[in-house]
Amino acid sequence: MSEAQDYDVVVVGAGHNGLTAGAYLAKAGAKVLVIERRHETGGALVTEEFSGFRFNLHANYMLMLDVAPPYADLGLEADGCVYIRPEVEAALLKKNGEAVVIYADLDRTVESLRKFSPHDAERFREVYLDYQQIAQEYLIPSTYGRPVGSAQLAATYMESELGQKILKVSEQTPLEICRGWGFETPELSALLLYLICMWGIDPEETNSSYLVPLYFNRMLNATLVRGGSHRLSSTLQKAGILAGMEVMENYEVKRFIVEDGAAKAVEVAPTGTDGPITRINARTIVTSTDPTTTFGTFIPEAEVLKRSKLCLNTARNWEWEQSSLFLCHLALRNKPHFKAEAYDPAVETAFIRVFGVETPEDVVTHIKEVMEGHLLHAIGHVTFTTDLDPNQAPKEIDPDSAVCRIEACVPYAPAAGEWADLSTAYGDRLIAKLSEYMTDFDYGAIVRRYDYTPVYIEMKIPQMKRGSFKHGAYVMTQMGYSRPNVQCSSYKTPIDNLYVCGASTFPGGMVTFGGGYNAAKVVAEDMGLNVWWTEPESVGAARKQGFLL
Repeated sequence: MSEAQDYDVVVVGAGHNGLTAGAYLAKAGAKVLVIERRHETGGALVTEEFSGFRFNLHANYMLMLDVAPPYADLGLEADGCVYIRPEVEAALLKKNGEAVVIYADLDRTVESLRKFSPHDAERFREVYLDYQQIAQEYLIPSTYGRPVGSAQLAATYMESELGQKILKVSEQTPLEICRGWGFETPELSALLLYLICMWGIDPEETNSSYLVPLYFNRMLNATLVRGGSHRLSSTLQKAGILAGMEVMENYEVKRFIVEDGAAKAVEVAPTGTDGPITRINARTIVTSTDPTTTFGTFIPEAEVLKRSKLCLNTARNWEWEQSSLFLCHLALRNKPHFKAEAYDPAVETAFIRVFGVETPEDVVTHIKEVMEGHLLHAIGHVTFTTDLDPNQAPKEIDPDSAVCRIEACVPYAPAAGEWADLSTAYGDRLIAKLSEYMTDFDYGAIVRRYDYTPVYIEMKIPQMKRGSFKHGAYVMTQMGYSRPNVQCSSYKTPIDNLYVCGASTFPGGMVTFGGGYNAAKVVAEDMGLNVWWTEPESVGAARKQGFLL
């Protein structure tokens, strides 16, 4: 075994939550080491270049970057992480050549919807403003604080008009909420339900219905990172390194050393090997791994059982998602045009264009089929990242070149067979379906193509088990104060000196920074470090109302 090294904090996993926690704690005065098993940091913030074309292989739509405290606290913009907000956020393409279009600007959206239904235009404004209030006063602030127990939270809801709005939403399924909007235009309802449920939300379950206003609001305010998604993780890492944080890449944790009920050290080895083993001592360990890995692999069962039967049960019974994502990345010599551009020119630059559904029932049927393991329909959405950021293609060589990303909700384990045998054919189906909505798609214009299946996601990023992008299903027992369980949802664990911070903790998956940001404050307070940052006023206001701790 190599000679032991000593740190104040060891962070396991250099996804965006791990890097966030590490950077905050390093700036707070701790000697921090971040350990990453892959050859690069960032987790799902992967941007890879092929022949000058940049593919954001996984994370692409930044729903919270403009409201996340780390963006300002860590000076990410000054270091080169600049987000681009599209003027046209989303469009649903219709078979008849028309399209429903939603802009970043509410007034423009309302005017756009008038051509379908004056009633829907005004009703959309009402729903939008209602959900904006819920998102801004409750859901966004609650992302950056510790969760409140469900019983206490339910009582809090009854004390204010806002709380009662939240409670009403929470008690309905997304499909029931959708029907309650009362839109006359089924395509508008279909578009919004798709945008809400595309992230693994079951339209017929109430488990995560409280997130509906958040996804509604943030999907209609989504942004893109200029230069590629990896720019976000690289600036997070830079912020930490400038504060003294160290990063150890290509090393994987073999186990946590727990003595007398307290985490004392980690043992690591070069990734994919059994040694040499290096022991790294730490006053505190912060891990972004899922509970199965944390409590089922890194620590012996007997040691976990001494401190928490619940944590052992969580490790054994953690539920993963049934669905994942299939992404077909295309490098094109030129960008094709959509038939709907003749109906509404805004379609040409819409950030997300949804195809294959025209009613809410289409969305529900598709997701149900996916949950049952079927690939019956080619349904998805498409984004040309070069619409917003031309530099993600080699424009200086080929001015007409474009980067296309087709994305679909799919089962991890298709009933029809293995993804290795199905991926090309399914990608072909998506391209063929999408081309039905285009005027001039040319297969000969494809310079490169990469089909990224759920299995490939898991192979590339093993922490994304079953192609998971949330580190665990959004079911009642794994949400809110119960994520990953009631003993760990405030980031401390029953094992002294061990903390959790990943997507399997509150607030959950997606690029929110919540797990890393919240864990950093808890650790800094427990270690007596300098909590140098000031929480946003909205977070303090939400705490006063009892929405978070």
